[in-house]
Amino acid sequence: MKLYISGKLAVKEQEVETFRGEKGILKGWREPHKPSSTGRVYVILDNDKAWGENEWFPSVINGEFKDE
Repeated sequence: MKLYISGKLAVKEQEVETFRGEKGILKGWREPHKPSSTGRVYVILDNDKAWGENEWFPSVINGEFKDE
């Protein structure tokens, strides 16, 4: 599976934006472990670097996992 954000293949360290308009950096992801799972993405927000990574559903950054 591969992660796509806004229809484009995702790469680590790319800039992303949440549905709330917050900007950050994609640090990594975890693929879905079963068909009903969405997986997770790990993002550090520009205004929240001291707190480390946030773990979210991919949809928070307009992302989704697709089979290749």
